[in-house]
Amino acid sequence: MNGMQGWTATDTVIMVAYIGGVVAFGSMFARGHRDIGDFFLAGRSFRWLPIALSIISAELSGVSYLGAPAMAFQKDLRYALTIFILPVAVIVAVVVIVQIFYRLRVYTVNEYLEGRYGVGIRALAAFLFLLTRGGWLATVIYVPSLALSVVSGWNLTVCVLTMGLLATSYATLGGMKAVIWCDVIQFFVLVGGIMLALSAILGDFRGDIATIWTIASEQGRTRLVSFDWHPTAEFTIWSIIAMGLVVNFGAYGTDQMAVQRYLTARSLRDAIGSAIGQSLLVVPVIISLYLVGTGLVAYYHRHPEMMQALLALSPSNPTQAMDRVFPHFIIYGLPAGISGLVIAGLLAATMSSVDSGVNALATVAVVDFYKRFFHHASKTEQHYLRVGRTCTLAIGSLATLAALAVGQLGTILEIINKITGFLIGPIVALFLLSVFSPRSNATGVFLGTVIGLGTVAYVARYTDVFWLWYGPIGLITSLVAGYAFSLVRPPPPPPE
Repeated sequence: MNGMQGWTATDTVIMVAYIGGVVAFGSMFARGHRDIGDFFLAGRSFRWLPIALSIISAELSGVSYLGAPAMAFQKDLRYALTIFILPVAVIVAVVVIVQIFYRLRVYTVNEYLEGRYGVGIRALAAFLFLLTRGGWLATVIYVPSLALSVVSGWNLTVCVLTMGLLATSYATLGGMKAVIWCDVIQFFVLVGGIMLALSAILGDFRGDIATIWTIASEQGRTRLVSFDWHPTAEFTIWSIIAMGLVVNFGAYGTDQMAVQRYLTARSLRDAIGSAIGQSLLVVPVIISLYLVGTGLVAYYHRHPEMMQALLALSPSNPTQAMDRVFPHFIIYGLPAGISGLVIAGLLAATMSSVDSGVNALATVAVVDFYKRFFHHASKTEQHYLRVGRTCTLAIGSLATLAALAVGQLGTILEIINKITGFLIGPIVALFLLSVFSPRSNATGVFLGTVIGLGTVAYVARYTDVFWLWYGPIGLITSLVAGYAFSLVRPPPPPPE
């Protein structure tokens, strides 16, 4: 133990230098965009490995980096099982759905829906994406602000505003090439931070893994599986499998942020290869993060003064205090200099995730709304690039304001999954019907989506059903209602 030495000037120098280096590196790609194909899809020039690492880094962000250890620290390891569902969902999604988008050479997934159902459904899907990823973006800004508040001692609101402005300014530097290559750097920094944290915990116990596991077990933090069938039960194996399939299929098969990266591949083979590589590489990374949380249970039990200091961060809200356990450990449990590097990696990775989210949201705003409904022959590609940058600034600013409210929804992972689970089911149902049901039509899928959203809203408001079931409920309701209402009207013409 380092005597709770805290944040030092050395850490500050390392953090500022590292973030400055990442921003400078990203700015190298800010020029040379001839059209929106270069800006949003990097000229479709990437091989599979950078795409795979970029998706992991962007999806991981500060949410999982801080949230997974916090979940294991506060509850147990049951939610970690979702990571084993991911490879199946990702590979199926890319092979079945994303290859269609790639062959059609679209910019957004919603362009495909217009060819299938018309412009109204395209606009509906685009709007739902803006809501889903907009909520995610607000959470990605909020979560690292917890870490920054621990480091600086600043008020959390000040940290949210600071992080949001910094991330938004970085996002406006532009270009998918910058996004992907910065994400590649972040992947290795984040993995290095995880390894440093695990090494520090093991070092404190002199490598005695059995003792760490025993202490965590005595605290009730090592449970892996719950077979409870009741829908109100937390983190059962059934709800984890169901939600894992729905969320991961949606996130990597129909979500613009991930699909847009697949569309940057120079070939369909590279796109599929990136999905396989990503789904395999991410498993040990996420499992390691949960094990960090397990290790922290033992570490803070062994050092009660650390636990007291952690809870003192938010005396009136123990959940919020324990959400900060990983950054608290980074600062007070790691050597000077190493703390700065790990926190820098967290903040810089967050900027890359925000850059990715804003880039995808701006793509949808420009391509699916502005260009689709306000296109004029006199408007050049440079005009749309300027509009894209303006959208980036506006979206980042709105997400920063929204980030001030998301902290009231629960623990870190509960925040992001409640936002996602509320909307993901109807969105996935929309795409599944479009691919697998030639009989489905615009009226049917529209009504199915509305009924699915309404059902989830009712369940969330008036029942005690655990939130992991929101996604599956929305999916099944939308699928059944969408297909049933499609039978009322004549079948649509074959897709173009």
